[in-house]
Amino acid sequence: MEIRINNEKIDFILENEKTVGEILGEIESTCEKSAMTITKIRIDGEEIPASELDFIFEKSPSDIKIIELYTISGKEILFLIKQSGDKMLSYVSQLEQIPVELQTGKNLEVMETINTFSTELQEIYRMLPLLPLTGINIEKTDFEGENIIHCPEKLAPLLHSLLDAMKANDTVQVGDISEYELAPRIKLLGEILLAI
Repeated sequence: MEIRINNEKIDFILENEKTVGEILGEIESTCEKSAMTITKIRIDGEEIPASELDFIFEKSPSDIKIIELYTISGKEILFLIKQSGDKMLSYVSQLEQIPVELQTGKNLEVMETINTFSTELQEIYRMLPLLPLTGINIEKTDFEGENIIHCPEKLAPLLHSLLDAMKANDTVQVGDISEYELAPRIKLLGEILLAI
């Protein structure tokens, strides 16, 4: 069986590992010591979704020809977090302009803004649990009285309310949520991410 990490073949000698899960556990442990984590797994050329990992973990190494792993380092996470902070700050004025855009019939532009903003926010949500790999003490990173890790719990209800108001065509509610509730919080989130 061949193992590659970020397209580089590694020498991995089986000791007591009897399953793919045990092999990957050993590799993940080594990655963590180097402030890295595995972000994607390919087995015999096929990317494995999270829902299928348990099945793959039980397989015998003899059933597999090649395992390709992709990792991300703390330094790369930090770079992506700061990029996301910039992007969040760029959305603040767009969110504040939503009431005006709705009044002038720019509903499609509003939908596009909300869609791209939501996608970017999801990326941040996926990166937040990786923050400990940056070496930064995130216990002191406060978002509205709680650790930054909990920001999705604060923002998700607002996004749901915003989408519900959009479906109901309640332009007043959409405008209020985007300008007065979401924009200030996104500004705060962007500033925190840049300061990390």
